Amino acid sequence: MFIYIKFDTDGFITAYQNTEADGYTKVFILDSWITQFAQHSDKFRYDTDKKVVLNPGNLPDVSLEELNTKYSNVLETSQQAVQSATALAQQQTVSATGINQLQKSITALALSQSAKESAPSQSTKETV
Repeated sequence: MFIYIKFDTDGFITAYQNTEADGYTKVFILDSWITQFAQHSDKFRYDTDKKVVLNPGNLPDVSLEELNTKYSNVLETSQQAVQSATALAQQQTVSATGINQLQKSITALALSQSAKESAPSQSTKETV
């Protein structure tokens, strides 16, 4: 298959397209390379001396569909983690509010008990 490429000073492909255009070089890509080239075009090099595209030969065997599935799984897990963290934060807020109310109640009760103990009782006033 013939395509048109642009490449940097090291020969790495920086852009490609199917139609002829100024600044693009016409090259042949093997049919067996098309999928890899579409996924990893920036890993391929153009040999300016031999006028051929070089396959790096060490590309991962991962399809775009597989990468998309993995990305979707990571995204879903991240969203679940965010939801869990949000629920935990909300529960901690409710707990903190409850603890604050409990502290206020205990303080009020302690002040009430202290006031009752320090005030002279009615029976003590009558006997004096």
